Amino acid sequence: MRRIKRAVQKTPIRQALIAKLEEARNDDMVRFAYVKTFDIKFDTTDRHDVYTRQIFFEFKYSKNFGSLRALAEVLAQALYYIHKLKFGISDKPIPPIICLADKNEAAFTDCLVWKEYYTDEPGIYDWDLPPSSPDKKLVNDLLTDYELRKVHVYKLDVKQELNNFIERIEGYLSPQLKLVYADKKLITEENFEDVYKFWELSFGEAVYNGHKPSKYFVSDVQEGNTRVIAGENKLLFRITANDFREKQIMQRDYEYFWSLYEKVKNPHILRGIISKMDRLTDDSLRRFHGEFFTPLDFANKGLQYLERRIGKEWWKHGYKMWDMAAGTGNLQYHLPYEAWDHLYLSTYYPEEVEHLSKLYPESVTFQYDYLNDDVDSVFQDIPFNSNWKMPHQLRQDLVNPNIKWIILINPPFATSQTAGTSGKSKKDVSTTRIRSFMHQQELGEVSRELFAQFLFRIHREFRNKVAHLGLYSKLKYINANNDQRFRDEVFQYKFEGGFIFSSANFSGTARANAFPVGFIIWDLSQPLHLEEQSITVDIYNNKVEKIGTKRISNENRSRFLNKWIDRPAGVKNFPPFKSAIVVATENIDVRDRISEGFLGSLMCKGNELMNQNSTAIFSGPYVSAGGLSIDQDNFEKSMIVHAVRRTLKSTWINDRDQFLTPSCELDQVFIADCVVWSLFANSNETTALKDVQYKGAVYQIHNHFFPFKISKINAWDINNAEIRSSLMSDQNRFVANWLSGKQLSEQARAVMYKAEEIYKIFFEHLNNIRTHKLKIQTWDAGWWQIRNGLSESQYGNEQIEELKILHGILKTSILPKIFEYGFLIN
Repeated sequence: MRRIKRAVQKTPIRQALIAKLEEARNDDMVRFAYVKTFDIKFDTTDRHDVYTRQIFFEFKYSKNFGSLRALAEVLAQALYYIHKLKFGISDKPIPPIICLADKNEAAFTDCLVWKEYYTDEPGIYDWDLPPSSPDKKLVNDLLTDYELRKVHVYKLDVKQELNNFIERIEGYLSPQLKLVYADKKLITEENFEDVYKFWELSFGEAVYNGHKPSKYFVSDVQEGNTRVIAGENKLLFRITANDFREKQIMQRDYEYFWSLYEKVKNPHILRGIISKMDRLTDDSLRRFHGEFFTPLDFANKGLQYLERRIGKEWWKHGYKMWDMAAGTGNLQYHLPYEAWDHLYLSTYYPEEVEHLSKLYPESVTFQYDYLNDDVDSVFQDIPFNSNWKMPHQLRQDLVNPNIKWIILINPPFATSQTAGTSGKSKKDVSTTRIRSFMHQQELGEVSRELFAQFLFRIHREFRNKVAHLGLYSKLKYINANNDQRFRDEVFQYKFEGGFIFSSANFSGTARANAFPVGFIIWDLSQPLHLEEQSITVDIYNNKVEKIGTKRISNENRSRFLNKWIDRPAGVKNFPPFKSAIVVATENIDVRDRISEGFLGSLMCKGNELMNQNSTAIFSGPYVSAGGLSIDQDNFEKSMIVHAVRRTLKSTWINDRDQFLTPSCELDQVFIADCVVWSLFANSNETTALKDVQYKGAVYQIHNHFFPFKISKINAWDINNAEIRSSLMSDQNRFVANWLSGKQLSEQARAVMYKAEEIYKIFFEHLNNIRTHKLKIQTWDAGWWQIRNGLSESQYGNEQIEELKILHGILKTSILPKIFEYGFLIN
């Protein structure tokens, strides 16, 4: 009877779960089915699937757990989250059970079985990857472990299997079950601040008397330093050898806390925690925040990359570190206490020096203007003397051939007309002594960049030394046009690894205008041109998860795409444009010269992908730098450049990529595709304008980019007598003739066919379009005029939307060829 009753009780639960799983169409719906059926109170604050203190769940839609590889992949993903729980900053306990489930199957496994896999021992698995893409080595190791074969997979479509599964999950989730947590979390120098906050929240009020709570915390984390007084809810702390303090603390709360964490047994970790504890309870030592300070998570990641290259305890191997723009010490924040007396930290601002001296009391911290102080002595090889501002100890170390160096620095990003660091504000830059030496070497515009000035002195200061540069900065020094001479004359070092992350992680920076910030390690003792190296870095998202790799273009600027097009000389005046139909008559910067045979102008400012919005086609010269005249000779290249610069979506990752000249001959179909795509892009702002007055003359501006011949137009219904008559004595425009007989791809033909429908609708409804507003007075109206005219009149909107889809399909066919032909490095 008891067994029958239990089976009856399970029936509605079974039916409810099966019904919800049958409706599931993705991972989220599978998760919802379990949460609703079993009334799971869960927590997803650390971006994992479903977390409870009893079970860690990992849900998939349909993974086929019958395959050991599939099971290993899902388990590996779960172990990534378990790893974060153990070694991260979360105060959540590690659940004893892991549940893997999809809509058809489910499995349980004990967390402790897999403890050796989610170890923090360096070099075994790459824990920087996102959990959704776990390390393949981890997956393969799990796959070969016999324990995986012992995991029972419940088939949820089998009644008895489903009943057994429900019984186990209800047992694990039962509030009556006394939990014994699978594995305790470690307290380290990296996470102890968050552990302390949790500890203080639990016991701070009870111990606050005579000593700061941090003193009791330091006592409590050490094995054997505290003793529970049984039955009295009291705890005895040993503060020092002869100082014991008794405090009223609930025993159950205390036992719960230490069921989550292990006591600190490593003396090096303990020493580091003790040395850093005071800053937790002293408001004057709170970390500074600002747009120029490297986010701590990425500063810590940089230290990890340095350790992989140089060694985890580099200070024991003859290295010292100097940060010449230390600011508030964010870059060194996660260094262990043992490294502090091997640090030199200098900054321009006295208030930061005071902060650094408290934060790193064992280090040499000093006020120093790296772009002005002692510069003559460094560049003129004057021996050390009493006039040097550099600390005596640092001077001695710099001339000691046995000392190796790490320069870890995030120099200012600032650029100005005068480029310097003097003044009361970091934004108030002025001329520096370093810049004058850069001018002597004729390094050009790059001397305005503060980070380049830092690198210029570093280059001189650390010549002939064993030194590694860990540099946080923009990527322009690797590939920007203005930095070419700097690369040729100064920055010639061996690449040793690094990563990029978004500038949006810096406080005060706009996510919409984000760009890549790189942390790259260079070996200063090995001279090597950047163009001779392949520079590939890891990519981290805002969660500090590795999401891929990127090769950074480092070609010589002679290969830049903006040098590929011939720029015909301007020989005569022509009305300059500031938009499709607006002539610029009041600009101070007048650019009103065009070439012979002028068809239009291509605006193509800069050479990086970040400038794609400064790429457009106009019917007159555009009042901006970077424009050029389009004629018959450079027409094809101009259309290719326009399409290549416009089709790829700009992201923070590729924002500073340089466009390059094609590495092989282009096929004619690709050229035609670029022309057709350009004709119907929103950045095609060519127009036809009548009787334009400029500087005392009257101009007729033809749209040489009109795509259809007059013979075809004459067969259309043109609902405007004046425009119809203008066709009688005119001639085909250049693009219509160019397209005649050209071999077009299927995608380009579809675009032209749909465009012809739209042009027919335009001419048919001319009298219903606000032609005066859009300055439509001639038959060869531009695509900008046509699409905007139809949009306002409500005619042809359906066809325009269809054209957008076809135009997008054409773009999709162009995109892979951008990389195939070498316009961009993939």
